[in-house]
Parts: sequence; C-alpha cells; structure tokens
Amino acid sequence: MKLKRILLIAILVNLGIMITCLQINPGIVAADDGVETTQNEVIENPLDRWELITEKEQELRMREMELNELEKQLQIKIAELKNLEQSIKIEVENYRTLSDERIRHLVKIYSSMNPKAAASLMDNMDLDVAVSVFLHMKGEIAGGIISYMDTQKAATITKNLATYRNNQPSTPSATTM
Repeated sequence: MKLKRILLIAILVNLGIMITCLQINPGIVAADDGVETTQNEVIENPLDRWELITEKEQELRMREMELNELEKQLQIKIAELKNLEQSIKIEVENYRTLSDERIRHLVKIYSSMNPKAAASLMDNMDLDVAVSVFLHMKGEIAGGIISYMDTQKAATITKNLATYRNNQPSTPSATTM
C-alpha cells in the first residue's frame, strides 16, 4: 500500500513538474514521432500541448498498471515464501522433538546400564550424540560412565560439555531421569 502511495505521489510530482516546465520553458518537448523538438519548433497550440500531456499521462498510467501487477506478483511470491518458511519451521520443530525423544530414550537406556558396559558402547558412539546423552543424564550417572571411557574420548566429551552451553542458542537443561 505504501508503494502505491509513493508511486502515485511520484507520478503526480513528475506530471506537475512536466507541466510547469512546459509552461515556463517549452524549448524541448518530445514529439509524437519520438524526435525532440527544439526551441525553434515550440508547440504553440495549447491543444497540442494538452494532447502531448495526455499521452504522457497515459504512458504513466500504463507504467503504474505494470508496477501494480508486479507488486501483486511480488505479494504472491512473498506469501508463498512465508508459507514455505512456516512449513520448514514446523518440520524443524518436528525433527527436534523427535530427536529429543530419541535422546531421552538413549538416556534411559544408558542410565539403566552398568557404567562400564555403557562406557564401552559410548566410546564407539558419535561425539555429538554422546554429548547430547550426557547433557540429559544425571551428573552421578554421567560421571560413572565417563570414568570408564577412553580417556581421549572422555576428555573431548568433557570439553564439548563445558563449551556446549556457551555455543548453543537454546540449551537443553539436564533432566532428572
């Protein structure tokens, strides 16, 4: 809506300036055949001037209609993109929910296991998954498991756990399961 107002104001201002220029200095005026007239070929007849102004006004209206059509197309594209963005947000949220459920399930499994057996399994687990599982575990259980893990992997997991909260926009809180 703002764009329409701005375009309409610009058209009216340009039209006003054009009319004023034609009245003050009719030296250069575009002729019907596209050739510019010079100071010597001034359009003296007010009806010819009016016809020229009317043609220019009609051209401006056509451009305005084209711009309005383009604006409508842009609005449609924007609406489509907003719908797409919304559906992507929903899919991402569904993925996060599913992922959180899976992590909680893994936390229950590993929390109920013998710490030594859980440690040997977690040594072979993907680092990001292991960090997520440890983030959701009670501290005592996580400590028991990590103490049996490969020292290199345990150190890496501990480092990631220490910096995880600083790097993530929304960190999951440690749950008590």
